[in-house]
Amino acid sequence: MALFLSTVLLLAVFVSFLLCHLLTATRPTRSSLFLASLASVFFGFDNFLIAYAGRLLKPAEYMSMMFLAIFCVAALGSSLVACTCPSFKEEARDLWKASRMQRFWIVASGALIALAQTSACMSFSLDEVDSGPLQSIVIANVPIVGIFFYFWSNETLSKIQLLGCASIMGGITCMFWNDSPEESSGFDNSSSSSFTSSFAWICISTLFYALSIITIRFAGEEELPERPKSLAIVLSSGFLGFVVLRFSLCGKLLFALHLEVLMWASLNAVASMLGLLSVVLSYEVPEAKMALATALIDSNAVPMCGLNFVLLGAVPGTSKLVGMALVLLGCAAGFMGPKPDEMPPVQKLSDLLLEGSMDGRRLSTRQGHG
Repeated sequence: MALFLSTVLLLAVFVSFLLCHLLTATRPTRSSLFLASLASVFFGFDNFLIAYAGRLLKPAEYMSMMFLAIFCVAALGSSLVACTCPSFKEEARDLWKASRMQRFWIVASGALIALAQTSACMSFSLDEVDSGPLQSIVIANVPIVGIFFYFWSNETLSKIQLLGCASIMGGITCMFWNDSPEESSGFDNSSSSSFTSSFAWICISTLFYALSIITIRFAGEEELPERPKSLAIVLSSGFLGFVVLRFSLCGKLLFALHLEVLMWASLNAVASMLGLLSVVLSYEVPEAKMALATALIDSNAVPMCGLNFVLLGAVPGTSKLVGMALVLLGCAAGFMGPKPDEMPPVQKLSDLLLEGSMDGRRLSTRQGHG
């Protein structure tokens, strides 16, 4: 209970920062980078809670409750927005006009995000000490998605973006290749076998996140309104994640409601939704530096490491930290490149990832995401 209250207190501090900024600044004067930094912190809380609560409780049971909490919070939030914002109602009506195939891709995106978050929970529960650096591996969806759309629609990357992808893969290799259980310090030293299993699960999570970005692209880019589409993906993720995990656990939807599980899952859902809200607010700022903002959001492994250290005293090994730094450097490079008028007539990597961060969250991640 002491750790739960400490986590709530820390989260409340950053929520107060968000509220103060929204109350003291009008939309044109808001800081996109400040809001993106807060989104990174909130997603760091999201991943920290998945890692700790998933280890403390049964991962599948906890994630099923978290998905239910996310569904409830998203449903309540969308209802409040619909009641207070007439333009949202019009956007929601436009979403209902989407084709059957577009609706399928939206639901598929939610299902893939739920699978990605569940896989990440399995990874973190096996190696909580190194969960921060492991979360940074999710950024490897950049080269996966880039390669896919190179063959699918002949989209290309600039030289510095290719170097960024190489840095990401080099950082991942560094984390895995130099794995040494003696390096980790903190409350629980991880064995080589546990890190290998954790690494495998986070790679599966990365693949699901990459697939979710691809399906979000297929669902429609500019022809569908962003806000209702994002909420539809979140609602699909929460509902399908809950149903699938409950059936896989006990073959039925009924469950015993444990107060501890409900407390952690509700806090997790609130942190996740705060992250998504901060992302949307950051991108809505006029003349926002979206590429840099997205790079900040995708760096949520850093606040996750900070929370592990402050609340649990967990310190990853040196090779894990070096690998994480290389991955984050590659992430930053991925959003650097020629100016728009210097680019060939194909979509840039920064635009590709911007859609994934807006719609899916890394609704991971973690949002990882990611």
